[in-house]
Amino acid sequence: MLEETLVIYDPDDAHRIAGALRKQGISVRTVRKDLLVQTALVTGRIRDSKAALQEEMQRIGEEDEEEYSWLISSLAFLEQMEDAIAALLQQYQPGEAISNPLVEKSLHELVHTPGEGEGEEDAADFKPEEIIKTQVILMILEKNGLIEQTGEGGMVLRGHMEPKDLVVSLPIATFGAEPEILKKHGITARMRITSEPEYHVEFGPDAIIDLDIPDLSELLEESDIDLDAFDKFKDNVYAKKIIVTRILDVLEDRGTVSPEEIFSFLRDDVVKTPDESGEITMDLDREFVNGTLNDLRKIGMIRKKGAGYRAA
Repeated sequence: MLEETLVIYDPDDAHRIAGALRKQGISVRTVRKDLLVQTALVTGRIRDSKAALQEEMQRIGEEDEEEYSWLISSLAFLEQMEDAIAALLQQYQPGEAISNPLVEKSLHELVHTPGEGEGEEDAADFKPEEIIKTQVILMILEKNGLIEQTGEGGMVLRGHMEPKDLVVSLPIATFGAEPEILKKHGITARMRITSEPEYHVEFGPDAIIDLDIPDLSELLEESDIDLDAFDKFKDNVYAKKIIVTRILDVLEDRGTVSPEEIFSFLRDDVVKTPDESGEITMDLDREFVNGTLNDLRKIGMIRKKGAGYRAA
């Protein structure tokens, strides 16, 4: 019951933090866990994808407003990508180097026209959605073998191709065409299963009791973690420390105490917050209390005596 797990996404961070904790005398274990993420995509040439979307729009009509709007958005996305790629390929010849700033500027100019009173410097400022579009276009070109990465962010144009003949992949949820229409236009639906590793730093009961949260927070300052999950981890550790402290207090005060008495004590207990501005009460079930007592017994903090427990 006293165990907790901290999820860290980078293996080097996980091993570094576990090593630092062990040096402090805190016993932890690092375990890799893999999440399997399923992504459904439809893959086909831009020209075929547009034709499939247009046929699906004709099939459903405008009565289904929600699905129709999705199809319009997907079609507009493909047309924008096609136009931007065509403009880019007109600027460079095969074998020419393309630097990221030049590519970003040219693509930005395609998707953003300065408004009245807007200067060239304002027009050159990237917005997040435009950066994403740039990366999507570069990915399309690379997947089709038209650009090659050269290191340090550089790339070389390897050849030209009709933009409408480039193969693209879209999430199947945003595409929406019927299977028969996909097949008719040579578009393939694929399910991609990707493994995404996580590294679990596991804290046993003794580690939870010895753990200093401010020290751990300092170790995690530059780490890739879910901050909301870490907040929950800290809350659980603080709560368990309070519960353990109150169990030890009642054993020291009363000697040998039965599990039922400990359960009743915790249920009725009121603990002042550290600044004494508030109160903490506990609503714990018997299974949790019994499990906590068993954990404390295993790590030698309390001992079983008859039907009850006493401090070690």
